[in-house]
Amino acid sequence: MEARIRAVVVTRDRPIELRKAIEGLLAQTAPLDGIIVVDNAGDIPASATLAGLPAEIIRSPGNLGGAGGFRTGMERALEYGADWIWLMDDDAIPDAGALSRLFDSLADLPPNTGALCGAVTEYGRLARRHRRYFNEAFGIECSVPKRLYDEPWVEICTASFVGFLVSAVAVKSIGLPEAEFFLSYDDTEYSLRLKQAGWRTFLIPGSHIVHLRPANSRMRVNPFGQKHYYNVRNRIAVRRRFCKFPMIAALDGAIFGILIWLLSRKPFSLCSFGTFRRALMDGWQERLGPFPGDEG
Repeated sequence: MEARIRAVVVTRDRPIELRKAIEGLLAQTAPLDGIIVVDNAGDIPASATLAGLPAEIIRSPGNLGGAGGFRTGMERALEYGADWIWLMDDDAIPDAGALSRLFDSLADLPPNTGALCGAVTEYGRLARRHRRYFNEAFGIECSVPKRLYDEPWVEICTASFVGFLVSAVAVKSIGLPEAEFFLSYDDTEYSLRLKQAGWRTFLIPGSHIVHLRPANSRMRVNPFGQKHYYNVRNRIAVRRRFCKFPMIAALDGAIFGILIWLLSRKPFSLCSFGTFRRALMDGWQERLGPFPGDEG
C-alpha cells in the first residue's frame, strides 16, 4: 500500500503567497492524498483566495497562531488516516520534486525516522538557520554547515515547519504541537520532543523549498513587538524545558533576546522595552499563550 500523505498549510492574510504555495503543492510529482489549509481568522478568507483549487479549508473562529494552526491541521490529517503529514508555511513554495525526494530517501534511512525536511532558500540564497543542531546541555544552536548540503542526507536536531514531513506514527507517540507557544519556536520544541522520544530527523538537501519571506519581515528592521516577544519568550522556555542545565541554557536564551532587542528598531522606547522585559519574564517562568492583552 502506498503511503498516504496530507499537506497542512497555516495561513493568515497572505493571499498571493498562499495561492502560490497551494499551486506548488498541487504540482508535486509525488501524489498528495489531500491539502488542508487552516485559515487563522484573517480578514481575507482563504476560501476566496483558493477558489477553484482542491484544498480543504478550516477557518478558525480566532487567530490560533502558527502553533495552534498546525495542531488543528495535523489533527484533521490524522482523522483522515494520513501516514505522513507535510507541514508548510503559506509563503513556502516547494519545487515540483520536493516531496518525492523526501520520500524516496526513506529507503536509506533508519526505521525510527520521525521527520524529514528539505533545503530552504530565502532572498535568493540558502537559509541555513531553518535546519539546526541543538546542544542539549546548554541550548547552544548552530546551523547545518553549508558543505553538508552536498550530502544525500544529514541528521539534524531541529527544523522549522517550512517543509517538515513528519510520520503519523511519531505524531501519535509524542502528541501534537503545543498551541500555547502560539508563534515562533513551536517547531523547535516539537523537533526536540521527537528527538527526546527516540525519533530521528533528517535534512534531505536535494529537496528544495523557496520561502517568499519579505525583507521587511526581518526582526531587526522593526520595533520590538509581538513577533520579537514570542521568539524571545519561547526560546527561553524551550531551553528551560529541554536542557540538562536549564538555568544556564535559559540565560543563553536571554542574552540572545537582549541582542534581538538591541538590534531592533527604536529599542529604548517605552513600548519596546516593556515588551522585551515581559518576554524575558514570561520565558523564564514558562508562561505561554497569546501575547498579553490578546487573550480574548
